Amino acid sequence: MGSNSEKTSNPAARSLPNDNDEEAGVFAMQLATGSVLPMVLRAAVELDLLELIKQAEPAASASELAARLPTKNPDAAAMVDRILRFLVAHGVLTCTTEGG
Repeated sequence: MGSNSEKTSNPAARSLPNDNDEEAGVFAMQLATGSVLPMVLRAAVELDLLELIKQAEPAASASELAARLPTKNPDAAAMVDRILRFLVAHGVLTCTTEGG
């Protein structure tokens, strides 16, 4: 019978990631971040951002949308921009840049 030390005696073999470890890491990340998209989408709905986007000019910026929100928070434009970028990154919304 071989011992476990024989299986891991090669230093190069020990430095290679184990497929099971990688799968476990990916699964852990999915568990940790799985609730973020629904939470961001909920925030967008509660802020009525989707309706504001629908009513706004096609080239409306995040700061223009934030100005239409009932808030005095000076960071509202940056927060709206983050929400919109996140939703675009996850395929919920689409956007174009000023150049095209």
